[in-house]
Amino acid sequence: MARSEVNVILYAVELDELHGWIGCGDDTRYQEAWKALMEDDDDDDEGGGWEPRALPVLERLLKRIVYEGKLYEGLEEDERYLVTQILIDLFDEFVDQDPLSEEMPLDRLQALVDQLPKGSDAHRLANYLTRGREVRGTRHLWEKGTAEDVGPYLGYITREEAGKLVEGLDAAMQRQRSRPSGLLKQLRSAADECARAELDLLSFIG
Repeated sequence: MARSEVNVILYAVELDELHGWIGCGDDTRYQEAWKALMEDDDDDDEGGGWEPRALPVLERLLKRIVYEGKLYEGLEEDERYLVTQILIDLFDEFVDQDPLSEEMPLDRLQALVDQLPKGSDAHRLANYLTRGREVRGTRHLWEKGTAEDVGPYLGYITREEAGKLVEGLDAAMQRQRSRPSGLLKQLRSAADECARAELDLLSFIG
């Protein structure tokens, strides 16, 4: 059976709207977040499509995020996955988002990112948008295996980093002898728009 294609969509956001849930210690916001996790448009069953055995872990991790301000630190891979899914649901439900791109195939975009000069800002920052990035961190969410194995995840760069990505992509594309890829142009355009508007650039991969 053929695997479904993994795509990337870029959004202009205020990351502070997501960060505001982390360590807020607010009971009302916790209840709102839990309600969002339990609702799923694609599943009418109570529990939002989560496996029953995952619910106690999910509840513990959400409380850890809201009341302790902790995300990925000290967690094994299965719990790290759940933290990412919690953050995706918070992003979907509570963060204003302005889409800046159509769906872009991850495999093609990643191949182009891999060709950027190693060690450059363009290579480092573009990988945050394709391989994901821990919220309030620098570790990639997709480090080994395939993106399908990791599941849906988020990446981002800050508004300050967006300007550096534009400069790095411009330099890289100027050195190319062939016509620059349309996918890199979309990436560059989104980063430029965020830098000019003083917004953060977030990617959803799934």
